[in-house]
Amino acid sequence: MKIFYLLLFSVSIFAQKIDRKLVVERHKVVNRSLDTLSSLSVGNGHFAYTVDATGLQTFPSYYAKGIPLGTQSSWSWHSFPNKENFMRSETYRSEPYAGRPISYALQGHKDARRDAATDYFRANPHRIHLGHFGFRILLKNGEIATTSDIKGINQTLNPYSGIILSQFSVEGIPVRVWTFSDPLEDIIYAKVQSDLLKMGRMHFQLNFPFPSQSFLDEGVEMANPDKHHSTLLRDSSKQILIQHSLDSLHYQVSIQSNQAIEESKIRDHFFEIIPTRLNEIEISVGFDSDKKRNWSQALQKNRAALIEYWQKGGMIDFGNVKDPRAIELERRMILSMYLAKVQSISEEPPQETGLVYNSWFGRPHLEMTWWHLMHFAYWGKGEYLEKVLPWYERNFIKAKELAQRQGLRGARWQKMTDPAGGESPSSVGSFLLWQQPHIIDMLDVLAKKKPINFKRKYGYLVEETAVAMEDLLSWDSLKQVYRLGPGFIPAQESLPFVTTYNAPLELAYWYKGIQVAQEWRKSSGVSVNKKWDHILTHFPSLPEFGGIYQAAAGYGDTYLNPKFISDHPAVLGAMGMVEPLPTTDSLKMKNTLAKIEKVWNWESTWGWDYPLLAMTALRLHDSKKAIEFLLKPLQKNTYLNNGHNYQDKRLRLYMPGNGGLLTTLAWMAKGQNGNKSFAGFPREWKVRVEGF
Repeated sequence: MKIFYLLLFSVSIFAQKIDRKLVVERHKVVNRSLDTLSSLSVGNGHFAYTVDATGLQTFPSYYAKGIPLGTQSSWSWHSFPNKENFMRSETYRSEPYAGRPISYALQGHKDARRDAATDYFRANPHRIHLGHFGFRILLKNGEIATTSDIKGINQTLNPYSGIILSQFSVEGIPVRVWTFSDPLEDIIYAKVQSDLLKMGRMHFQLNFPFPSQSFLDEGVEMANPDKHHSTLLRDSSKQILIQHSLDSLHYQVSIQSNQAIEESKIRDHFFEIIPTRLNEIEISVGFDSDKKRNWSQALQKNRAALIEYWQKGGMIDFGNVKDPRAIELERRMILSMYLAKVQSISEEPPQETGLVYNSWFGRPHLEMTWWHLMHFAYWGKGEYLEKVLPWYERNFIKAKELAQRQGLRGARWQKMTDPAGGESPSSVGSFLLWQQPHIIDMLDVLAKKKPINFKRKYGYLVEETAVAMEDLLSWDSLKQVYRLGPGFIPAQESLPFVTTYNAPLELAYWYKGIQVAQEWRKSSGVSVNKKWDHILTHFPSLPEFGGIYQAAAGYGDTYLNPKFISDHPAVLGAMGMVEPLPTTDSLKMKNTLAKIEKVWNWESTWGWDYPLLAMTALRLHDSKKAIEFLLKPLQKNTYLNNGHNYQDKRLRLYMPGNGGLLTTLAWMAKGQNGNKSFAGFPREWKVRVEGF
């Protein structure tokens, strides 16, 4: 009887709901120095504001080569005037695909004007940094405080509430700052308490940098003051308006306070805001939003939005796991979930560095959309994935135009793009294909919890995407199967485009995309596409050599070529990220995984490669190996104190790594709940899972 009650008690413990607040708040982020790689962000998914240890953006130049102090929004796009009247057609060049010429937007034309046109359309439009709002603190001697004057730092981000509390002192005088974002508008709020305010020594400053016109823009370029305009306006004693204009981009910054504030222009594009001499102030800064604001009400709305985010959908609690690695995995999970909420919920695909600073001119890469956003659907937060669908709807016509230019029917989706669906010229990106099925996969996952009218609404996207996929296949009369390529660069970008065909990840994804499109036709009452049935029944197997799956067909043993064991180990995605083909052998994939683990050039990998490896391990029902891959001790699998996935000195954060981690953990949770497609967590791990 004792044993019975003991078992009953044990079951009742694990049947209890997870204390989500407890799990999330185990991973508050704490800073005790001006750590340039531990900047913290607040935001709402389409707008983010990143702060230093003062709680505002006081030292942007100091943080520039760390996690920069960005203020970016989904609408903050700018183009320099096209004074040379460049035409996009000047970037096009024909290259062979499956024996026929196809038009690509490319770099390297060896023609001055065409190369200049390529440079222009590669860099325009670009996302811009909207401005820095920080402190301007006066020392006793009248000089402006620098980083060396900031002492006693104790800063905490609570991801459950989305509030940053920053405490520090200047010349022995303490300062407390609370910072958070509006849940809907492009507004940040701060409350500041300090006798420095009462002494007239703590002011605020706002400056507008100029776009750097470079691949990376950290938002600290102050050159070219004559090429943009900042106009100071006065609305009331408690509100200041500043109009910023940069060519055709115009926006207004509204600074509101609960007390009288004064303003002065220090120099072009640099303003000082001076508060009344009280020891506390509530202040808000709206970027292109001048609505009247109440600090307390905004605080309540922000908390409510974050609490709703954490309380719905899935949750995993590693608190009872004895393995010391579990707490680090939980930290990465919680902070990745927070960063996804702050950085990646918008009506456009995210860029790889989120809303912190520009990489690739701020452009989204469509092949990364799956890695950025698919986890939302698997965690029961599909509405956040749905927010990107309007981008595909708006730019469907652009995808149709690209397909037509390349001699294809249907819709051909871009790789490196912009809000208007423009195609960025690239020596690599233009040859990629694996972004094509993403929209089918995303819609299919969402449709599983939607009424039939969801398929009616988005069926044209699935259909037209699959039609272009069909046209990119050709018939191999010798082998009596279809063939993808040659003439593309696969997800493993180290392979040459001219001779590459039947790369494994692309093959598996092509099969799945066409299969799903056919299923959508059936469920919508539309007759089956007989050509698609023929494709699915005459589909090639994954290329192999010696019982090991290869990077692509026709190359023999690709593991003997150093170039073919570098970059993404994408072959594993054919039984990981994507469901395996009917002909894929799990033992051969297991041997492939072991081979890659042994010989791969790990320094050349990227942040999402470790979840990619773990996904394959899960489909092979090896959860212990999956955990090893997720926590593999390599530089590009580093998760900083603030949760960002560090890559190198260029990419100090990399959001696809965070997203891939979350998708993998969701799949492990599904395996824990009995989904036979995936392994759950290791048996000895007492993981609690709910909401999946």
